[in-house]
Amino acid sequence: MDPIPLPAPVWLFKALHLLLLSLHFVAVHLLIGGLAVAFVWNLVGFLKRDAVYRAASNEIAGYLPVVVTYVINLGVPPLLFTQVLYGPALYTSSILIGAYWISVIFLVIAMYAVLYVMAQRAAGGRAWWGWALLSLLIALSVAKIYVTNMTLMIRPEVWLELYRAHPGGTALPPHDPTALPRWVFMMLGGLTITGAALMVVGRRRIFSAERQRFFVTHGGRLTLLFAPLWGGAGWWVWQNQPGAVAQRILAGAIFSKVGLAWLAVAALLALLGLLAQGRKGPLPVALTVVVGLLAIVADALAVIFRDGLRDTTLALKGFNLWNQPVEVNLQVLLIFGALLVVGLALTVWLIAVMARAKPVTEITK
Repeated sequence: MDPIPLPAPVWLFKALHLLLLSLHFVAVHLLIGGLAVAFVWNLVGFLKRDAVYRAASNEIAGYLPVVVTYVINLGVPPLLFTQVLYGPALYTSSILIGAYWISVIFLVIAMYAVLYVMAQRAAGGRAWWGWALLSLLIALSVAKIYVTNMTLMIRPEVWLELYRAHPGGTALPPHDPTALPRWVFMMLGGLTITGAALMVVGRRRIFSAERQRFFVTHGGRLTLLFAPLWGGAGWWVWQNQPGAVAQRILAGAIFSKVGLAWLAVAALLALLGLLAQGRKGPLPVALTVVVGLLAIVADALAVIFRDGLRDTTLALKGFNLWNQPVEVNLQVLLIFGALLVVGLALTVWLIAVMARAKPVTEITK
């Protein structure tokens, strides 16, 4: 346990961590799913010389560099909160795989650069599916490193031997049965949430009726297909948890219900995806709002359940999050709270500006 007291109650750090991590997960899922969809649509568009697929893929390519800014800026705060709450665990695991962990910075920079190449080629009407595939592979690699670190931080029993064998931080940890399921869970979540996002984007009035129908139908198809697979991946994650962790989760009053609520939301998303099939126009406004909210709620519930698994696992290994010393610094808390509110307000405003923006081709007409 870190001897330095926390400057605020644990529950406050925990609540802020869960809120911002949920928003980060939404952005990550939009990036992963958006890259996968854009790659397939652009490839199909050029192989089959289909103008509709090419135009739709170009539309997504224009969004993705902006999505990355949200991935990064919404990812830093929850990572900092994780360091505050789980410092001894996270710092240890980060050092043990230090060579891979530090590479994330350079991988993200490379991915960002490739996304701008994509956007430029899309604006020029040229093929860019190869660049999309490269960017997607980089993003998947970053996700794998994150899953590896977040899994290693709850395995203190392997830390000493791993350090003795590879003190330079150049080795990956021994096999963990939960690591691959967690990575697959995140990737399938990307396709599900992106499908929901496409149904929402299909309401934009700047698009023709044909483009609206394309986004809504294909978004619904993605959600209908991948929401059940996402649910299956969630069950896979659960089935690979150690018996003691699973028993404590089931015995609790919160996290087992959160898991069931997440499954219900994923099923509702699949149902809405089914309703979107064959539509000749966008979904009704109320239904579009429901789709968007359910996508956010699904990620929030996944984050809460994931947090329960981490806290339970560490508690069984001697790290009780709630027993940390606390010495409240009111002045710092007030300044932080004010900056947080301003930052979130600016984020909402930027999203609203993006939603109202018109394509460059329409502005220059």
